[in-house]
Amino acid sequence: MADLPFEKVITSSEEKYTDFFNSIPAAIHRTTVEGKIVYCNWAYARLFGFNSLSELTNYPAINLYKNKKDRGLFVNSILQRGRVVDLPISFVKKDGTTIWCAVTARAVIDDDGAVEHIDGVVKDITGEIEEEESQPSLNGAIDNQNEGILIFDLHGNLIDVNEAGTEVIGFPKDKLIGKSLSEFLLPGQKVLFLLFLSDILKIGHEEVILPLIDRNGNTRYIEINGILAKKNGRAYHIKGIARDMTKRTKQQKDRSTKEKFQGVLEMAGGVAHRMNQPLTIINNLLDEVLFDTKTDDKIHKKIVSIDQQIKKLNDITTKIGNIKKYKAMDYVAGIKIVDIDKAS
Repeated sequence: MADLPFEKVITSSEEKYTDFFNSIPAAIHRTTVEGKIVYCNWAYARLFGFNSLSELTNYPAINLYKNKKDRGLFVNSILQRGRVVDLPISFVKKDGTTIWCAVTARAVIDDDGAVEHIDGVVKDITGEIEEEESQPSLNGAIDNQNEGILIFDLHGNLIDVNEAGTEVIGFPKDKLIGKSLSEFLLPGQKVLFLLFLSDILKIGHEEVILPLIDRNGNTRYIEINGILAKKNGRAYHIKGIARDMTKRTKQQKDRSTKEKFQGVLEMAGGVAHRMNQPLTIINNLLDEVLFDTKTDDKIHKKIVSIDQQIKKLNDITTKIGNIKKYKAMDYVAGIKIVDIDKAS
């Protein structure tokens, strides 16, 4: 049998690949980080009510999200953690019908280490979610409790909060109702709330400490213990108990800083002590070599250069031995190192 032309071999391989993915009952898709759908199978198209795959090619994925902000939180979570597993997200089908899905996705990295695509599998969990027009609210007895009580819908928006809860968060009630708590988090921390909601919907309960910015611009650390409330066996809303952990968190940070400082002091003293002896020997040997070497020798300049660098090492060792406080500086990739100049 004659060999098939290369183009026909490739075409045949692509067709088998496409047929294979279209035969899988799970809804599979690939998007760019920017949100364009690069590829999806038939199960994905049918899940969202589309009649052809071509309709979804280059379709903006954000149009499928009921809450557009969820797309940004989802992508940020992928970029920070590399993957998500069974993340509950509310979508809308082509005809506008709401559908809840558990999304498992991972980042696809290119040769340069940048995220090129996001590959995911979507599972319909609408049957596990109870959504009604009438929302639950706190009664008077609960409203008067000393602990902060919060009620969220399944999207994370606050439905109700008692007076103690407003004091814990640091905003009046009218500034909180209808808003997601993620809107009050420190920049870069919004993913924490998304993962908190995800874990509650998956396992029924979760606790988290969230860094919030109150109305005065101050940072507060709020502990929330959340449980999933069900109605007729289906997820209905989320109840949470909120406590202000700012003072305790600050104390823990101060203690951690002191422990780091003690570790730096011990390390600095040990390093300086161990380096002094070999450096002293090297300095003495270089002095002897320089004394025996004429200034017009070719090697003389190199020895002088070595001597200058050794003196720099002497200065660094002295600074390490004189460290009296903990001061850090940014290095690379978010890593911090001890700033020897400012710490000594």
